[in-house]
Amino acid sequence: MNDIIWVTMRRLRTPLIVLILVYFISVSLMVAVPGVDDQGHAVRMGYLDAAYFVAILSTTIGFGEIPFPFTGTQRLVVFLLIFPNVVAWLYAIGAILGLFLDPDFRTMLERNRFTRRVGWMREPFFLICGFGNAGRMLGIGLLRRGFQIVALDRDETLIRSRRLEPHLDQVPMLAHPASDRRMLEFAGLDNPWCQGVIAVTSNDKVNLTVAITSKLLRPDLKVFARSQQQDVSTNMASFGTDQVVDPYEIFARRLYLALTSPARYLVQDWLLSVPGTTLRKAVKLPTGRWVVCGMGRFGSRMVEALERAGQSWTAVDSDAGLLDGLEGTVTGRGTEADTLEEAGVKEAVGLIAGTDSDVDNLSIVLTARELNPALFVVARQEETVNDALFDAEKLNADLVARPSWIVARRMLALATTPLLKTFLDHLEREKEDFAHRLKHQLEDILGGVAPSVWLTDLTQEPLYSLRAANEENVTLRLEHLVHNTRSGEDEHLRCVCLVHERGGRRLFLPSDEQDIREGDRLLFAGRGSARREIDRALADPVLLMDFATPYRVPRTAIGRWWARRTREPVSRA
Repeated sequence: MNDIIWVTMRRLRTPLIVLILVYFISVSLMVAVPGVDDQGHAVRMGYLDAAYFVAILSTTIGFGEIPFPFTGTQRLVVFLLIFPNVVAWLYAIGAILGLFLDPDFRTMLERNRFTRRVGWMREPFFLICGFGNAGRMLGIGLLRRGFQIVALDRDETLIRSRRLEPHLDQVPMLAHPASDRRMLEFAGLDNPWCQGVIAVTSNDKVNLTVAITSKLLRPDLKVFARSQQQDVSTNMASFGTDQVVDPYEIFARRLYLALTSPARYLVQDWLLSVPGTTLRKAVKLPTGRWVVCGMGRFGSRMVEALERAGQSWTAVDSDAGLLDGLEGTVTGRGTEADTLEEAGVKEAVGLIAGTDSDVDNLSIVLTARELNPALFVVARQEETVNDALFDAEKLNADLVARPSWIVARRMLALATTPLLKTFLDHLEREKEDFAHRLKHQLEDILGGVAPSVWLTDLTQEPLYSLRAANEENVTLRLEHLVHNTRSGEDEHLRCVCLVHERGGRRLFLPSDEQDIREGDRLLFAGRGSARREIDRALADPVLLMDFATPYRVPRTAIGRWWARRTREPVSRA
């Protein structure tokens, strides 16, 4: 606000001085020149009348001569005053309009409105730096989960287009580089309601700057950053970035899982899917030799995943420097049939189109399909505007790597359900039978629809059921919590407990016999209705107790106190 006042006064100083001087001189002259009343006596205008007349004169309204008709001398004075007053007003009005039309001043006003809106926020929010494809998807996901967001992006055109979207029209967003420390503070970095900073710009150096700045100014704040370069990822991890998300590395790990453990790949995909969407069917990747087109950041990671899984491969790239030191390579773009044939695509079991050009990747896939229709195809897509092309039936790509989508989905899970990453890491380390057991449990409860994943934190209010159980010396178990307490039938809620955390100890896929206490944290996957039932049961002092004990528990606190005192529980009717 101080900047706006200072710029306004600096830009309008001269026009206002000119306007005031002209107005003052005009009023003084009108008061000094005498007139004649209707009786023929000499009179002088009062300052109020003079100020009023000069005002209607300057604005060219001209209501008339007051308080009496003017003499010739007065009309001559008025004639001399008309031009300087009109010019002074036009000069002042032009300066004001020029100020408000000035792009820098409008940017300053917009920044001030943005800062004021962020300062007024009284709900948990995340600061998203970079509001492109990944940032947009992430923001919408956070809004649907009950969080507010604040967005920064240096592209003014992009910000204007985001404001027109119905889901984002109320979101505070500003076009400004996110690497500016002061702008991060304006965007709520030091706001106590800020839950975390998410850096998902397309520039790894900017993401690194945001992560460093956030950790230095708010060490307690969660920071999630996108990175596609190994040295940047290592740098981010070295100073405590809570999670570094490399979409290419994530896709490579998932490709490895799909090759070596389809069950773990499938379960991981289900847990990270958008709730309510159709579950992905089982994917069986062939084993044998693969053709990898494009040996940049994406292709090199794909080759590493293939080698880990024991698969052979042939690399294709137009840059011979990227193929130095590699065996069995072919120099070429991969869009030509001759290049693919030289790489042995007709005998290969799979193709990875991983160049940095969506058009080239589409061309590679179409050409390879003509040469070998039985290929298992993995395609890389960078631009979301090409969704329809990569989903086209003619292309028939078996897997599509969409970096923006991968980043948004992974960061959304990490930001809203912190224990999910712990479980996913454990899932990758566990044996295959663990994944098969979870897969069957999820299939039984989901009915082909992707689950909601949520954290039930038994350190937060309301926990009336647990406190009532402590008062009654009743041990509550997980089976009580996942039972539909409002149903007359023995109905298990449609959810699975993935993690039970107590202090530093974690149990994965705990049994129904596991006891639950205040202070525990539970990670569930299942239907949204199950979450609502669990929250309702925890907030009610009787529902869980009524199911966990062989007698009916009085609903009132006095009734429960009297039952404990007399040690005569009320029997069920």
